[in-house]
Amino acid sequence: MPPARRKPSPSRTSSPSRPSSRRSPPRRRPQPSGAPAANVDVESPSAERDDNKKERLPVTGFAGDWSAIALLLLLYTLQGIPMGLGASLPMLFVERKVTTASQAQFSMVAFPFAFKLLWAPLVDSVYSSTFGRRKTWIVPAQAAIGTLLLFSSRHMDALLGPIGSGMADAATTDVGTLTMLFFTFYFLAATQDIAVDGLALTILSERNRELGATCNAIGQTLGYFVAYVGFLALNAYGLVTLGGFMAFWGWVFLGSTLWVLYVKNDEHAQLPGSLGRQLVDAYGEMILVLQLPTVRSFALVLFTCKAGLAAFDALVPLELQSSGVPKEALASLTSVMMPISMAAQAYVTRWTSGEGSKPLNLWLRAYTGRLFVGAMLILLVKAVGLSSAGGKSIPMWIYAFALVVSGSSAVVSSVMFVSQMAFFNQVSDPKIGGTYMTMLNTISNLGGQWPGTVVLATKARIEKLLNVSDVATAISTSDGIESTKAEVPLIDSFTVVTGCSLLIGVLWLVVMSGRIHTLQAKPLASWHSS
Repeated sequence: MPPARRKPSPSRTSSPSRPSSRRSPPRRRPQPSGAPAANVDVESPSAERDDNKKERLPVTGFAGDWSAIALLLLLYTLQGIPMGLGASLPMLFVERKVTTASQAQFSMVAFPFAFKLLWAPLVDSVYSSTFGRRKTWIVPAQAAIGTLLLFSSRHMDALLGPIGSGMADAATTDVGTLTMLFFTFYFLAATQDIAVDGLALTILSERNRELGATCNAIGQTLGYFVAYVGFLALNAYGLVTLGGFMAFWGWVFLGSTLWVLYVKNDEHAQLPGSLGRQLVDAYGEMILVLQLPTVRSFALVLFTCKAGLAAFDALVPLELQSSGVPKEALASLTSVMMPISMAAQAYVTRWTSGEGSKPLNLWLRAYTGRLFVGAMLILLVKAVGLSSAGGKSIPMWIYAFALVVSGSSAVVSSVMFVSQMAFFNQVSDPKIGGTYMTMLNTISNLGGQWPGTVVLATKARIEKLLNVSDVATAISTSDGIESTKAEVPLIDSFTVVTGCSLLIGVLWLVVMSGRIHTLQAKPLASWHSS
């Protein structure tokens, strides 16, 4: 080895001249068996380079994060159970001839997710350092949901009432009590969501932080699917009642809570200062963030983006069921969409995570796709209504059309959701834990809730103002032609509401596209208060 490449070693006590074989690359260097570490040729440049390569070998993929991913998937899946149960009730209401105004009242059960920002700093600041910062809230919330599921399961059949054949039978359905019950379920699930969002920011490595969005999307979709599609399918064939289904999941919640108790991946450090100081700091930091121009601009996008889409989510399933599509058929269609949705969520992650990703640009393209799918859904409802008129069976080509349209809706909706959550993870400030994520999710949920309630209330108002007209119709009977009176709407409220929603969505896209591209290009520092 040339002398210029030798490294001086003033601390060596051995002779400076060594056999050439001792200066050769380490893998060709003979070493005596059992020799101490001090005798290894640590001065060889080749040895130093090999050691540095081993030390600097980057960790890639999901290595080290598998247990964290599994935990997040479990928690988000459990979170979707009360949501799926709540989503099944409007279809049960249709069977019981519940009015559209009562449907609008029940749609308010999801508002806790829209206002969880109010108590998010409390969840982020108050905890037991011994028990764990996030488990302090996750465990009690899950235990409360499980206990309430078990208690209320014994009263659900009485609260729902029998399946009716007229408006008088709808009075037996206690919509008010059911609204308060599921409002409580959503409140507890929202509290759990605050803690889980904070947990996702800390237990995942920095390189995989955006995977929290994927866990959120897949977990909630899975839980929603099991509670919504699973119940409707079993109930349609008389295999289970809503009370029995809720009791089963009550035990699952309690059992899973016992398992979560032993999870080790949580924060146990105490926050400095008093509780009052922590709350003041948390709310103060949140107010500072809300004052940032980029956050205010993004809040406007989140608050208004669903105005043109909510009608399709809120009205299409109910309208299809009213037109003669059995709820078990709708449940089966949803079951087909579930793997499509989950596959789309997993696949789109390659464009929403990693350095240089631009999830908002992808979100914008998916929004355009949702507007197109919305127009197709209006055509689907019209086709079902025309084909089933007079009690005729719905032809198979309409079911095929429904499958294509629903599949397209599942894909674009999944892309929007994962892209949005990835952007939240991208810009959130880890210094305030789950409060930043919860703030963005709260604004998004509020923007997703108010349009649905407004859509149902608007449809109910149109039906009330225009009411129905009594027209003579001819009904064929075995005894001949019998004239009777039937109630026929003067105007198709569904077409009016969804048509206006589609127009609003197109106008929103034109106005907001430039703002969204600008927000994606903003530097990360513009999203943090300090």
